[in-house]
Amino acid sequence: MKSKKFLNKDLKKLFKDELKILVNEKSKIYDHKNWDSLGNFNILLSAEKKFKIKFNSQEFSKLNSFKEILKVVTTKIK
Repeated sequence: MKSKKFLNKDLKKLFKDELKILVNEKSKIYDHKNWDSLGNFNILLSAEKKFKIKFNSQEFSKLNSFKEILKVVTTKIK
């Protein structure tokens, strides 16, 4: 199991690779031009693939900040 610190780093790298943006713990959807609803969907799909987890449809619609995404990814990996 990865620590939250490494998950944080891996998730930030996903944002950089997928959307070409740098995020921090306070970043939210629409803070960046590339992080719109489609960008958010792509981030969640990439997170599913990278961390071998699945988000349900409710999570796809409500996860819209870095902090929320990290929290859910962390709980699903344990």
